[in-house]
Amino acid sequence: MTANTILLTGLPRAGTTLSCHILNNCPATLALHEPMKPGDFEPAAGTDAAVLRIQQFAEATRQQVLREGKALSQQKDGAVPENPVAANAVAGGLRPMDVSLGLIDVSARVLPADFTLIIKHNALFTALLPELAASFPMYAIVRNPLAVLASWNLVDLPINKGHIPAAEQFDRALKNTLAATHDVLDRQLHILEWFCVRYVQHLNGRWLRYEDFVIDPLTLVSPLGLPAPATSIPTRASKNAGYDLVLMEQLYTRVSGFGEAIWSIYPRAQVDELMETIRASQ
Repeated sequence: MTANTILLTGLPRAGTTLSCHILNNCPATLALHEPMKPGDFEPAAGTDAAVLRIQQFAEATRQQVLREGKALSQQKDGAVPENPVAANAVAGGLRPMDVSLGLIDVSARVLPADFTLIIKHNALFTALLPELAASFPMYAIVRNPLAVLASWNLVDLPINKGHIPAAEQFDRALKNTLAATHDVLDRQLHILEWFCVRYVQHLNGRWLRYEDFVIDPLTLVSPLGLPAPATSIPTRASKNAGYDLVLMEQLYTRVSGFGEAIWSIYPRAQVDELMETIRASQ
């Protein structure tokens, strides 16, 4: 295992960036949001080469933080934000990305030499999960699949069209399945199941639920063995009233009849309950 480095992965739009934002409140901890470019990896070199590249990146980042007080991360205004997507939709009705890759100044954090470095990537780390889990402590952020699908349909990202490039470059079976599936929502359901299968098979229950840590951030902090934040972290309120009911009914019907691993992480009753609260809020 790589000392004092934790890898975080999770479903896209499940609160993985928010989790980094929260974890950056913990003493002696630095959480980075997707600091590597998946396109820079060479899948033809094999997964072992990819794991080695991540190990080397983690060590180089640790040294740069200690030497220069700076680290590479997707960032907005020099920090890891709560949400990497803009609050408002633009032309086309989708919300664009609102972060960029750059150095953030962490010198004011006064991190000790043995600080905990957390690196988050969703699709890239999930694609490499069997190999990475042997080298790093790993956890996944998950969220009610109905809420995840709803979010995928609102953002200007490849997942909106039913593709996940950072995963497809390492998993040819997934790439072929998506290429042979013509309906966008069917592709999204295949991707959702793909993520969940890998968590069930390789994480042995080490997944953390968005619905829990937005209410109590310590349910995110404690499993990672990190010290509690010195100051209280605001909780987040449900936004069920903001959903498009017609879209949610369609997503609910389709996800209810799809997959197996999805239901190992979220019991059907929790998806049913979310749909009922959405209906009641309209």
